[in-house]
Amino acid sequence: MSLSLYIHIPFCKSKCFYCSFTSFEKKDQLIEPYLKALKKEASRYKGTTVNTVYIGGGTPTYLNIDQIKFLFSIITSNFSVAHDAEVTVEANPATFDLEKARALHELGVSRVSLGIQSLNDMYLKYLGRPHSRAEALLSFEILKSAGFHNISLDLIYSLPGQTQEEIKKDVSDLASLDSEHVSLYTLTISEGSEFYKRRIESCFEEEQAQHYRLVVNGLKKKDFHLYEVSNFAKKGFECSLNLNYWHGGNYIGLGVGAHSHRDGHRFWNNQDMESYLTMLKKSGCAKTGEEKLTTRERLMETLLIGLRLTEGVDIEKLESRFQSKLAKEKITKINDFLKHGFLVKEGNRIKTTLAGTVVLDEICARLI
Repeated sequence: MSLSLYIHIPFCKSKCFYCSFTSFEKKDQLIEPYLKALKKEASRYKGTTVNTVYIGGGTPTYLNIDQIKFLFSIITSNFSVAHDAEVTVEANPATFDLEKARALHELGVSRVSLGIQSLNDMYLKYLGRPHSRAEALLSFEILKSAGFHNISLDLIYSLPGQTQEEIKKDVSDLASLDSEHVSLYTLTISEGSEFYKRRIESCFEEEQAQHYRLVVNGLKKKDFHLYEVSNFAKKGFECSLNLNYWHGGNYIGLGVGAHSHRDGHRFWNNQDMESYLTMLKKSGCAKTGEEKLTTRERLMETLLIGLRLTEGVDIEKLESRFQSKLAKEKITKINDFLKHGFLVKEGNRIKTTLAGTVVLDEICARLI
């Protein structure tokens, strides 16, 4: 089974109003100690072969070129990266220039996930994004000039007050850039975010469903295919790390708050920066919690995650893989969803219909 590597870089130019992730602004003095801690944590896996690498955040491109080179030296000195590995770095507009983009390309980065979020300046300001439409467009062109041929663009939609016409235009403008991949994010108000503190409310679920259909139809017209509930790609440009996760694969997570999974053993790091650094300094490990899943739990979890994929899931193959049977009451519920058109069976695979996609969270909640 393939093994993915995720490295979390929690530093940002500024904290966006919707963000509840483990990320920090104005903490530049911690970057060097953090990279040294990552080096120590990575040494625990020395010699491990990984098939995909994903550097997320935060904003990895907030690091300067020397810091980025040090980060990649950590990877190459501790991991054996497959020659055809997909190596992704998350980037935000206006946090890199052509020199930094070329440095990333030379270091072996094959894919960039660019956090555009919107091409409407009014909504960029509303979201607390530290860039403009013009800067987003320029950053995309810089990546192209640096030699990148696999770029993913992020889009946030269904903002309070956002009209259907505004959503259509954002989708059209984003798609016109002709990237290889698009990731969608419905605006959700998460505890710990600035929006949560301000008591901003998300759009109603019915309205979100209407907006989702608009986005799906808009991107399909531009030759993107939906391969997962919130991800579109041109043929052959699906995200390998995400596919590994949705298929219930194994992954190593390095950094503050990072999660790992190895054959049903899930564990995670402390999400407090000071505690993370202290633990790494003392023991070389920042693990703060863990759980071990039974084969039945792994079967159920992989089934639920797999329903996010347009390819669906083959229940018989999952039962064979985990040497466990799906409980009869679960089968009854699945048949009920099939009867009402939320799921469909094609051959041996169970797939989510568009009607099921917009209520997938509810479907999963009822199947748990």
